[in-house]
Amino acid sequence: MSPQNSADVNPQMVTLARLSRGLTQTALANQMNIAQGTISKIEAGSLVADESTARSLGDVLRYPLSFFYTRDALDGPSTVEFFHERRRKSAGSSVLSKAYATATIRRLHIQRLLAAAEDTSSNFPYLPRSEFGDPARIARTVRAHWELPMGPVYSITEAIESAGGIVVECQFESRHIDGFSRWKRPNLPPLVFMSRDLPPDRWRWTMAHELGHLIMHTGEMPAEDMEQEADSFAEEFLMPANVIKPQLGNAKFETLARLKLHWKVSVQALIQRAYHLEIVTARQRSHMFMQWTKAGYRLREPADLDPPREPPRAMAKLVEFHLSDLAYTEQDLAEFLGLEPEEFQATYMEGTHLRRIK
Repeated sequence: MSPQNSADVNPQMVTLARLSRGLTQTALANQMNIAQGTISKIEAGSLVADESTARSLGDVLRYPLSFFYTRDALDGPSTVEFFHERRRKSAGSSVLSKAYATATIRRLHIQRLLAAAEDTSSNFPYLPRSEFGDPARIARTVRAHWELPMGPVYSITEAIESAGGIVVECQFESRHIDGFSRWKRPNLPPLVFMSRDLPPDRWRWTMAHELGHLIMHTGEMPAEDMEQEADSFAEEFLMPANVIKPQLGNAKFETLARLKLHWKVSVQALIQRAYHLEIVTARQRSHMFMQWTKAGYRLREPADLDPPREPPRAMAKLVEFHLSDLAYTEQDLAEFLGLEPEEFQATYMEGTHLRRIK
């Protein structure tokens, strides 16, 4: 990332690069034709990698030499990320490690891109659950703070980014990872890392869930009920009780399909909401879930009921600002972010409709 910041390779960046490519130390050592112990010592900081070794690391891991010399501050997973990890054992530790490493690299990119931005403030309220109580009440407070109109949230992605958050689309390689979030107050805005493969209704739910984590759980000690609290927040944020309860009626599937088009949430989320609002019993809820699963809709609901997709804009705007206003070339920006040109193109240019500046 940019010119070399230190005379020595940063061991943390070696680990980060390796994990982001989904490699074990043994696999990396085999590809470099060196002993696994050498990689272990480099990552532990007990052996300083010379420039030749650093270049070999770059060739195998597909990062420019400067990547390994950067001294940007690195953090481990946040409280909420650690808790998520316990809930995602089925994804596998290597997949989780790759996801977190990729997100960390994207966070470093954001940190660098924001350094030149004039306004990096956010309009995110910080309302710790331990101080402000009921997640539903916190959700109503956030809606009021952002002056969202009654009824469905038009675009939760737009709401979060308009408040100064940044949403990052990622390829997580596992359906068990929908997204996770981090808010390093006060140095960075709230960040939400989302799987780009999610159906639109699940995207909106995951975004609302992560918004709950950001606002209620940032800096809090891990607790078993954090996930349930984030779900309770998401329910009230996306489907305010006082508005949706009269609309749910008898909660028949025909009604729920119509409401899905209006509220832009899954039928399964509507069933759960009806249960929590005491419109259906636990037995009725179980029967409805069973019917929905039997119809083949547990993982993917009918596409003709999908709400519109909500593509993030903030990252594309940051990249465009550097290319247009600051007169970076794509090559300049790739080097600045510590990416090979091809990966920069795939990550930040393809599908963003950005003007290419040579």
